[in-house]
Amino acid sequence: MRRAAVAFVLAAVLSGCAERTGLPEPTLGPVLDDSAALVALVGGRADEQRSVRFDAETTMSGLDVGLNGDLVRAREGRLVSLTDSATDVVVLADAGWSRGPGGAWTRHELADRAPVRADTTVAGLPDEVDPAAVVRSLAGSLVVSRDDVDLDGVPTHRYTMLVDLRRQADRTTGTTRRAQLMAAYESGFTATATVWVGPGDLPVRVEQVMKTLDENVFQRTLHRFTDWNADLRVTAPAR
Repeated sequence: MRRAAVAFVLAAVLSGCAERTGLPEPTLGPVLDDSAALVALVGGRADEQRSVRFDAETTMSGLDVGLNGDLVRAREGRLVSLTDSATDVVVLADAGWSRGPGGAWTRHELADRAPVRADTTVAGLPDEVDPAAVVRSLAGSLVVSRDDVDLDGVPTHRYTMLVDLRRQADRTTGTTRRAQLMAAYESGFTATATVWVGPGDLPVRVEQVMKTLDENVFQRTLHRFTDWNADLRVTAPAR
């Protein structure tokens, strides 16, 4: 009986692990001229990696919302463990869980509203922090400038882009987020994005800024990605 219990726990842990792969060569790739090539290359490189740590910050109307955690690509899908200032969340392929400070874990169906993002579902949370999804959300944008900068000691190609909010809305699966983007587009808002691409054609940072007609910043979203292919594990919480 004891051996069976140990085997069960081991199987549960391994289900949230992914086979680690080698990182791409630690050198900068070529500078790209258009967004289609940029999105395809950087999104594809991110997809090939098995794990990454993320830090996401959204500022809108003076309100800051921050998320940080780990994403693992396993056989069963994308597994995410994240936290904001008050809530821990785990998303697996078949369900999600959340808990507040000192509280017990609560199970959520994938179609339920996400505990830390009112504009998406539990199933949609990985898209909010997955570097490949973040980069691909910029498809159809126009690259307006390119330069090379060191970012926290890491050499990067920096791309500045004009974002097509209508096309971004059309590609968004979450109904609430799609409605927000369409409302911004119809109100004449403009959006720019900056993508810092590091060694191995992997995204280091992605920032999108949305402005009103009078050039006031309405929303700013910043993603940072580190520790590619670190030995990260995401498992169902013990309850």
